[in-house]
Amino acid sequence: MPLSTKIAIICSKAFQNRILSIAQNIENIQLEFYLYNQPSDAPSLLKQIKPCDALLFGGTLPYLHAQTSLATFPIPWNYLKQDEMTISTTLLSLIANQAIPLQRLSIDVMHPIFVDNVLTEIEYTGIKPYVHSISITETADDVLQKHIALWETKQIDYIITSIHKVFDELQLRKIPAMRMLDATSSIIQCLEETKSQSILTKSEYAKAAVGFLDIPETSTCEDILQQITTTTHSTYKQISSNYFELYTTAGHLQNALEKENLQQLIQHIDVPFRLAFGYGHSIFEAAENATHALKFAKPYEIYILDEHKNLSGPFPKSESKLSLKTKDPFVLQMAKQTSLSPLNISKIMQFSIERQASQFTAQNLSEYLQVTRRTTERIIKKLVDHGYAKVVGEEMTHQQGRPRTIYELDFATY
Repeated sequence: MPLSTKIAIICSKAFQNRILSIAQNIENIQLEFYLYNQPSDAPSLLKQIKPCDALLFGGTLPYLHAQTSLATFPIPWNYLKQDEMTISTTLLSLIANQAIPLQRLSIDVMHPIFVDNVLTEIEYTGIKPYVHSISITETADDVLQKHIALWETKQIDYIITSIHKVFDELQLRKIPAMRMLDATSSIIQCLEETKSQSILTKSEYAKAAVGFLDIPETSTCEDILQQITTTTHSTYKQISSNYFELYTTAGHLQNALEKENLQQLIQHIDVPFRLAFGYGHSIFEAAENATHALKFAKPYEIYILDEHKNLSGPFPKSESKLSLKTKDPFVLQMAKQTSLSPLNISKIMQFSIERQASQFTAQNLSEYLQVTRRTTERIIKKLVDHGYAKVVGEEMTHQQGRPRTIYELDFATY
């Protein structure tokens, strides 16, 4: 029987009750809740999370409050997004059960455009409801007071709120209100997506990585070999007096590169070694890729050839040091807004040019950037959040699982 995926969920008490009634439809997941009184508590709850496989935020607001802390968070994370499906489900429930005219409604949402989109889709031509935008810069009390002002002046008969604290306060004041209803299908999809992210991350990190270390015949091997195998968590087999085959995983090697442990080590080695790694679905495939990668390596350089025959390197001679000197004002502005490095932005622009197709998936970009899927998804989220990319559809696969999201870049890349 497959092991359960343990998901930590940061959410309100109301959302906990909702998701517990739904999660039983998903196999092999285990939920552990960290409840907040208000979304701004999310960053402090991050520090309380016990070991788990993935993290899920029960809404956009808690995610936004914790966003700056997620850059170095060690496990995959996701959040339940408020979209047109959520709004249309809520409005349908209101009309069916309360018979409230839309123009007598006050509603707070993350993105008011979604309300407009829903009303356009149903060809509604009447007076629109009062719509309030919510964000992390506005307190729950600020949103509450907007609703109350409309209620006390008799401009509305009902309130829909996305903030559980606002709903609780409206209930105490006996003002007719309901919470925004996340569609059951959206919650199931989000849980499945979070579970898949965890499984994918584990699979990518467990992938076989084989390396070949070539040390000059005139040099002493023991100290260099020990330092490199310790840093990459490798075991080794001696092929000849100064040639070694290393065995590790993509996860261990990626961690050594991301934390710059390997680069720092190389700077302290004064012997002109060559080192290359290959990834593969088997030891044989990984070793074959490592052999090819070693042909590119010069002294003090490391190359990696993955199972898709994509070569990355040389490490530690990274283009990032060069791209940080870019004077392109657009790239600098974009880097500042998205917190992405100029190197990554330049690579994304080059990816668009070389791909010769406007649409792509996270997997396409991950393979090009030579980073983990989780890192790629973080990059795409930043691009989407700041309007530099957009979701344009889904790609159906022949395998089980959710369709893959299709994106388009939404800025000039030429």
